[in-house]
Amino acid sequence: MVWFREGIYHLNPEGSEWEEVSLPGEVIQISCGPGDLVWAVLWEGQLLVREGVSRDCPKGTSWVTVDSPSPDVGATHVAVGVNVVWALTKDNKVWFRRGINSHNPCGSGWINMVGEMIMINVGLNDQVLAISSEDRAVYYRQGVTSSELSGKTWRAITVPRDGDRSHSSASASSLQSAGIYFCGEVRAQSAGSDVESERGSTDGAAGLVTSSSPESLVDAPTDQPVETPRIPKVTSDSFISELVSDREPPKTSREETPPAVLEEEPLAVEEDLKDPCAGVAIPPQDPQWCNVDLEEAQIQQTGVVLDSLDTCSLSSVATYTLAMEDPYGADERPLWAWVSGGGCNVDSHSQLNWFNSMNASSLVQSVQSMSLSVSPAQTAAWRRQIFEQLSERTKREMDDFRHYEQAIEQSVWVKKGTMQWWRDWKPYKWIDVHFALEQFSGAEGNKDGILFIYYNFYEEKKYLHAFVNDVTILVPVLNDSKHSFAIYTPERTKQRWPIRLSAATELEMQDWLALLSVSCCDSRGIQGPPSKQAAWSITCKGDIFVSEPSPSLEAMPYPTPCDQMFWRQVGGHLRIVECNSVGIVWGIGYDHTAWVHTGGYGGGFFQGLGSSTDNIYTQSDSKSVYIYENQRWNPVTGYTNRGLPTDRYMWSDSSGLHDVSGGADRDGWQYAADFPALYHGHKTLKDFVRRRRWARKCKLTTTGPWQEVPPISLSDVTILPCAAQISVDVVPLWAISNKGDVLCRLGVSTLTPAGSSWLHVGTDQPFKSISIGAASQVWAIAKDGSAFYRGSVSAESPAGDSWYHIPSPAKQKLKQVSVGRTSVYTVDENGNLWYRQGVTPSYPQGSSWEHISNNVRKVSVGPLDQVWIIADKVQGSHGLSCGTVCHRLGVQPMEPKGQSWDYGIGGGWDHITVRGNCMEPPASVCPLWGAWPLRAPSL
Repeated sequence: MVWFREGIYHLNPEGSEWEEVSLPGEVIQISCGPGDLVWAVLWEGQLLVREGVSRDCPKGTSWVTVDSPSPDVGATHVAVGVNVVWALTKDNKVWFRRGINSHNPCGSGWINMVGEMIMINVGLNDQVLAISSEDRAVYYRQGVTSSELSGKTWRAITVPRDGDRSHSSASASSLQSAGIYFCGEVRAQSAGSDVESERGSTDGAAGLVTSSSPESLVDAPTDQPVETPRIPKVTSDSFISELVSDREPPKTSREETPPAVLEEEPLAVEEDLKDPCAGVAIPPQDPQWCNVDLEEAQIQQTGVVLDSLDTCSLSSVATYTLAMEDPYGADERPLWAWVSGGGCNVDSHSQLNWFNSMNASSLVQSVQSMSLSVSPAQTAAWRRQIFEQLSERTKREMDDFRHYEQAIEQSVWVKKGTMQWWRDWKPYKWIDVHFALEQFSGAEGNKDGILFIYYNFYEEKKYLHAFVNDVTILVPVLNDSKHSFAIYTPERTKQRWPIRLSAATELEMQDWLALLSVSCCDSRGIQGPPSKQAAWSITCKGDIFVSEPSPSLEAMPYPTPCDQMFWRQVGGHLRIVECNSVGIVWGIGYDHTAWVHTGGYGGGFFQGLGSSTDNIYTQSDSKSVYIYENQRWNPVTGYTNRGLPTDRYMWSDSSGLHDVSGGADRDGWQYAADFPALYHGHKTLKDFVRRRRWARKCKLTTTGPWQEVPPISLSDVTILPCAAQISVDVVPLWAISNKGDVLCRLGVSTLTPAGSSWLHVGTDQPFKSISIGAASQVWAIAKDGSAFYRGSVSAESPAGDSWYHIPSPAKQKLKQVSVGRTSVYTVDENGNLWYRQGVTPSYPQGSSWEHISNNVRKVSVGPLDQVWIIADKVQGSHGLSCGTVCHRLGVQPMEPKGQSWDYGIGGGWDHITVRGNCMEPPASVCPLWGAWPLRAPSL
């Protein structure tokens, strides 16, 4: 049974009453941490975790069962700290539970640690003490820090032996002050009748009573030398009761003499000390063990003990033998059975001298003399004096010179490696270089760094460099033969020409990316998960990036140039991502699987400080790639891939990745009169070319802060872009299935971002794009390229009532739509961007389409009608760039179409969303001195 003590607080440490806690099984051991962690061990070997423990509910709410670390061997012991859980199994193996924190008390998995222990205990700041099963020595886990909770190695602690005279005389004072029960003393009444009844109720081995006072042993008259056994002394009631409960003492008569009767002579001194020990009584029948208040017993001894015993802290202490079957002599070390460090607060960075094999005798003697000669009042006085002297020294040596410039202002850390660099000038090629990251921290704790690339040019050593706080993004580059990545700065973003580096292996590239990303975030003071206002983007490779917008990003007339935005990578792999300003983020993979953001960060190749320990899950994605095999007919050899004209290759994807209508024969061939013609699935006399499609399915498995939303496959998703001053309990979310069905997600909120169920909304034809505005206006694009508006959408009627057809622009088929607060933008299949004019609350369908720009792939309209796109054919220093993030400048209520474009990161980007940024721009922002004018050419 497990009981919980109610009403414990500072002024009432003993509490008020016991309250039973229901259990799913029989508990054999329980451990409570300094925080909110409570674990217990079941008789069957499983473990229980108490959930719901908090300041308001210290008792917790429920139990959760956790399997034993080893499926074949049950757990026997558990110890918890602030953020750690350690466990032992029946085979004495040591296990560490990873992923433990206040939000996830169950953790995520077990890690087998080196060593075999029989007992383990965790201190106040997750420091670990244990007893080895091999040598029964006390071990300390070295290297336990907040970043590495599992530590590095076990080190044996040098514990002074209790057999030494100096230590035995100082044992009481050390026990009273230390609070670590390595060895405890058990007092007993030394009256002759009690001793005699004690011998009569126990066996010969356990009934031996000796005095631990060295003076008693010297002064007592004895006819023959007495061999005193080594006795481990323990004060824990639970341990002693468990130790002796399995062994019933044999029934012996009072006249029977135990085998150890020769040790009876030293009791003469004990009989003279009845009064000092009279306050502690031992039951006459079947005496077990008892705890004794050492300090109180010591006070009672004052004035009664002989002069020869005045120098001993514990003048007359009776000890009981725990294991007389295997005593150890004076030259043997003690075998420890129990350790408790729950009151120890060991600084993880302090230098401990527990492991030094120093002269324990001299050390204990000095401690003994100090404890006997210094009174509590004197102790307080000299402590206060030392503190005052240290304060005066600090003021004299430090405070008076704080205005002086420090001799060493920063610490430097350097990481070097060999890579290949894509040379910036002709002939463009990969060359071997030395790459170095030099990171330094200033006196105020701010971090920065410099990247160096050392290369040889005509036997002359040169280098390139870039400041870490100038780096705007680190992008993995898709390359069949190289493990490469790109480094962008604002200047190189304008040129569309990043620094490209290649590592020898993929693992080395990922290590460099993780290190550089953490360094860039440290230099900008960015930590933790993305904010609710963050902008999200996805590359054509499926990599996910997030940027924290500044308040001046949409300021007029001098907004922050978007090529200065810093983007950091988030683990996972997606094709589409959508968000809103309350922190709800959904994504869709290439295999049309829906994913919801868990609130974590990192994942993928990010480890340690670059990733959260919880809310990271496994994510898989797949994609089918199609290529076409082309052949031409000739009268000599028939169909062959030789002699094809230059407009087609043997393998081609010129027709795109979409399925071509017309069918195929049983071998997969399609026939046509020539390559730029319509294909069909049977051969005729006029067919001189043929092709067939080959498919290859690619699958990727990674990790990231994403959880799957089953079971419907989606092709598009949209979330209501909430304004900053608006709070909603249920957030509208619409989506389109892979088959073109329109769906409305119910139950979406900040607490349950995944929602609860889908509601089908009827349509006359399949749809391919959908978007909901800040006023719950829902627009969608059908398969035929026309637009539709959903009427009467509200919180009471989340699905609306009917669709209103809106014709597309003349001779154009729309493919994507995005709706903001009052603006509606669409993109057609030819890459044209259109704005819907005449949209008002009374006439939300609008009146006409107005062309804004061309070469547009995607558009995203924010809750403040800000417009961002993914543009193609953007001019760079070395040619056109496809897939570039662009920001529409000059957008304001009186001019919602804006004026020009500002170019950001790219190319290689495929998707962006700014529907979470609802920060109102400042009224006016003055340009920085020396700032360059905004580039605003049309696309």
